[in-house]
Amino acid sequence: MYRSATADYVVIDAQVHAWDGSPSNQAGPSGEAYVAELYRRHRLLDRQPQAVDVDEFARVTGEGLLADVIGGHVDSAVLQPLTLDDLFVLGFSPTAWHAELAEDLPGRFVLTGEVDPAMGSAGARGLAARVRNADLRGLHLAPAHRPGTRIPLGEPWLRRVLARAEQSGATVVHLGVGPSTPSWPGVPGWAIPRRADVAAAAARPRRWPDWAHPVRAGSALPVRSPARSAGQGGFDPVQLRDLAAALPRVQFVLGAACMPTASLCRLARLPNVHVLLTELLAGLRLHRVDAARAFGALLEAFGVHRMLFGSGYPLIRPARLVRELVEFRFPEELCGRYADLDELGRHAILGANAARLYRIPLPAGAIPSAPAALRPGAGS
Repeated sequence: MYRSATADYVVIDAQVHAWDGSPSNQAGPSGEAYVAELYRRHRLLDRQPQAVDVDEFARVTGEGLLADVIGGHVDSAVLQPLTLDDLFVLGFSPTAWHAELAEDLPGRFVLTGEVDPAMGSAGARGLAARVRNADLRGLHLAPAHRPGTRIPLGEPWLRRVLARAEQSGATVVHLGVGPSTPSWPGVPGWAIPRRADVAAAAARPRRWPDWAHPVRAGSALPVRSPARSAGQGGFDPVQLRDLAAALPRVQFVLGAACMPTASLCRLARLPNVHVLLTELLAGLRLHRVDAARAFGALLEAFGVHRMLFGSGYPLIRPARLVRELVEFRFPEELCGRYADLDELGRHAILGANAARLYRIPLPAGAIPSAPAALRPGAGS
């Protein structure tokens, strides 16, 4: 819980990653490069005096979650899986490991599953049973884990799989929600770091010379594939609109940078589409005016009751983002164009909306009641 001078806020972080990208789990140079890129993003986005050590960053532990997430004003968090088994021997961030971490901190974490685009319909067999057995509240749908494995959102089998998963309890589908750098065509400019920031993040001492590196020296086996990047993201807004319209009982949570802001705002006509603000909250530090303008446009389109707080931990430790969202005011350039968030809006974004979507119980009186005209489904 975050306590300000005027209110106490329940905080639910809808994007937390618990991964193992340590050298012993890397399946070759691709895994090493992927973790190195994530660590560069962490140094660029976290902006705290003490950066996380590279070894602690590479492998998230229960102690780290307790100190940085629960200790960073977060009451509950949604763990987002990403297997990437071509890059990591035991998987990068599998649901099975999330379940073990959740057992150590009961009541703190919500588990979600994953639809692997490389496996197609065959890989989704038994998904409904896994949802029931593990009490998965949502599914992560990446457009591609690696080149050549993109899922067209218009696939008939995908609709059937998501409908069955919803009936089993996974009522939320996450799209464009992940740790990778937004790099697809049409990505909003506020989500792209400035060159000076990139150079500063890259200017760090090397841990060892090339000849002594455990992966390049051949000691981190098995090497199952040559170096290549993970698949790029991005979605076809038309296919996504048709998918959301065909599955009105499924709640679709889209990353704020998964498509151009104008395209995302047009999807607000669908009442089961929501926005996760992870990239946008980070962008407020990189491009304050542009990101604030996008935030204002999304607020006008979706309203405060269809926006979720997320940190992307360990890319960014949540304490700073929580504080900055509570204190957020639109910059002078946008004063009068958008109305600042009121206390009710901050409560909704920080915790109330995620609690409703993921069926997380909250203490009585933790969230102030909204006027009937502003409740979800009543014109918000």
